[in-house]
Order: sequence, then structure tokens, then C-alpha cells
Amino acid sequence: MAKRDTKEAALREAFDRGLGKGRDPTRKEPAAGGGTRTTIRSPWLGKPCAHCGHTFRRGDAVEPAGAARDEVRHGEVCPDEETISASASSREREAFYAGVASAHPPPEGLPLVRLLPGDPRLAAPGGAGRRPSCVICGHTLRPFDEVVVCPCSPEAPLCRGAVHRDAIRTMYCFDEWQKSKIGQHCPVTSRKLT
Repeated sequence: MAKRDTKEAALREAFDRGLGKGRDPTRKEPAAGGGTRTTIRSPWLGKPCAHCGHTFRRGDAVEPAGAARDEVRHGEVCPDEETISASASSREREAFYAGVASAHPPPEGLPLVRLLPGDPRLAAPGGAGRRPSCVICGHTLRPFDEVVVCPCSPEAPLCRGAVHRDAIRTMYCFDEWQKSKIGQHCPVTSRKLT
């Protein structure tokens, strides 16, 4: 009987640890040596990486960047570094993208742009220190993100503003912008749309 109670207690303890990690209610700092992932409760969510300047999104690995407590960097590799080796087109990637697009197609006639390495919208931080970002969510644009360029006039772009409409990364900024009352105003210039 005691053996069974010990096993149940160990199992309950392991379950509680896993539940705590899943809920991540108190993790306020990245763990030394990596292993921490960005959640919606992470204070660095949306802030730029100290190394590459890309904002942290949910699921990004994190590690401390230096002595500053609030300075963090991507834990494994930064988004640009990760895609340098993967930048060559592959049949598997194209098939995956095609499958996602067929399962969740964009609205009829909406031109989507997949940002490939070298695209000017992926420029490294300039003099202002910020990378180009989605004009709705504010997250930086990363290689292979799918976006709508010039959301007010995507068929004949008037500007270079980009908005995520990326089913693979579950970033539906364009769809949310169109559904909201904000969709009545240009997200780049704030002018009222007719």
C-alpha cells in the first residue's frame, strides 16, 4: 500500500510541475542556459531581441543577453540566422505552404506576399534602431512571413506598409483589421477609407 501511495504522490507532483510550466504564471526571467519559451505572459513578448532586433513572438526560445535583467535574445538562433540555411526553396516547404493555403485560402483576389530573404521589408535595424514591422500587431517582419502589402490598396500598392495574413504562423492581422472598426481607417496614415 505504501508503494502505491509513493507512486501516486510522485505522479501527482510531476503532474503539478507540468501544469505549472504549462500555465507559466510566474516566469519573469529567462532561465540561464536557455530552455525558456516566450508566452503571452512573458514581459519580453513584443520587445526586440538584443542581438537581431526582431520582436519576440509566442513560442520563441529566450536566453539572457547580458547583465541587464530585462535584456534578452533569441535562445537558439535569431530568425534571420535560422533561415539563411533554409532560404533555398525546397519541394517540401512549397508543398507545405500550398497545403496550408488550400486549407485556409485568402479572400478572393487578395495578393499575398511571402517575404523571402533579401526582401527590402526584412531590412536590419537602421538609424532608428527598429526593423520594419506589421502595421497592425507591431511584430517585426521575418523571413517567410506572409503579408498583405499596402492593406488599403493591395491590388495597386500605394505604400510599402505590410500586414500579416499568415496562416502558417496563425497571424491574421489583416483579417482582424478588416473585421474591426479600425478597418475603416488606413493603418499606415490613419486616413478614413471610403
